[in-house]
Amino acid sequence: MQKSKHKFTERKVVRRKSDRAILYENERLNQLYKVGQIITSEMNLDALFEVIIEQTNEIIGTERSTVFLYDAKQDELWSLVATGMGKDKIRVPSYSGIAGLAFLCKNPLRINDAYSDSRFNIEIDKRSGFRTRNILCIPVLNRKKECIAVIESLNKVDGDFADKDLEVLSSIADYVAIALENTKLYEDIKKYSNRLEQTLFQIEKLEYVKSQLTKFVPSSVSKLVEQNPDSVTLEKETMDVTILFIDIQGFSSITENYDPRIVNDMVENHFSRYLDCITRHKGEVNETTGDGLMVIFKEDTRDQHAKKAVIAGLEIASENKRLNDEYSYPWGTVDLHVGINTGEALVGFTKMKSLAGERYTYTASGLTTVLASRIGALSSETRLYVGIDTFICVEEICDYEYVGEKKVKNIEELLRIYWIKSISS
Repeated sequence: MQKSKHKFTERKVVRRKSDRAILYENERLNQLYKVGQIITSEMNLDALFEVIIEQTNEIIGTERSTVFLYDAKQDELWSLVATGMGKDKIRVPSYSGIAGLAFLCKNPLRINDAYSDSRFNIEIDKRSGFRTRNILCIPVLNRKKECIAVIESLNKVDGDFADKDLEVLSSIADYVAIALENTKLYEDIKKYSNRLEQTLFQIEKLEYVKSQLTKFVPSSVSKLVEQNPDSVTLEKETMDVTILFIDIQGFSSITENYDPRIVNDMVENHFSRYLDCITRHKGEVNETTGDGLMVIFKEDTRDQHAKKAVIAGLEIASENKRLNDEYSYPWGTVDLHVGINTGEALVGFTKMKSLAGERYTYTASGLTTVLASRIGALSSETRLYVGIDTFICVEEICDYEYVGEKKVKNIEELLRIYWIKSISS
């Protein structure tokens, strides 16, 4: 009876020890699970160092821990945090010390008597004032089985490092591998996002600059550059064009006798309305002077661009009449010289060189342009005058009056001039 009771007591003690061992193991596993959640949820590298060290020391029960990351460019192991040593960055060759050995071999190292192990560098303790008793060092491997870091724990508080400590630190190393890859991915995305943000800012800036430059650059040049910047040629091409010249009649006298601010307001008001008429019919304002515009029409066939230029000229005349009714100026009404001519011209860039550099202007040069200017000079009271080549293109669809043969400046041949009063759609 006594013997049975003794056996029962032994079994009870064994069961309690087993229960405590199971409970302890469950607690460690639960703690390890929580550690994994904490480590893998941290994306900031600096904070990640601190979290790994804090959790490692707590779950294994060590005095100090260090995480060494591998710098492939420098072939070094480096650490930002070492508990008890502040936040100084430590850098050592990848083959140096116990950490270097674990890194190179990709195997864990457990040393329970550091000073009796020839691989341990005592000089490190001498410099730091810290005495190392035992070491547990685990390589951190990524999914490709490449060693990307090393975790080193020093001085187990309650004795030597055991197999369970090795298992726990190995599990932590697995979590650290995931966290480091997540952090790297996060940092890469952040860098890409920053680069993208900078690129978008530059694009917005370029778009703004482009929007400003298009105010000074003919639309055909803008389109050409946008479609294929490398194909832009500085050579002029012979093209069939219609040129429209507009300038304000008596402008010199107006500017001489009246407030320049009033004159400027008048020019801006009138020319803004004229521009709507021009762009509506695919004309390009090529040159501007204080009181005038030169416009190129070159889209489609000769008949078509001549017709568009004439329609634009007539619309400008109508718009000018509305503006005279809308605004009152001290000199009276605003009248225009309006002239159009059609023919071949050299269209493209004119290059001007000086000591200060080069400057390019986009224009149509040649006799066609000169004649358009001279025809415009003959016009008055906002009458639309055209040369014979333009007239031939619109003769059958317009109401006109033959003005006659006129002599113009520096041109020997007399020009046949027509006053276009209206045009049918």
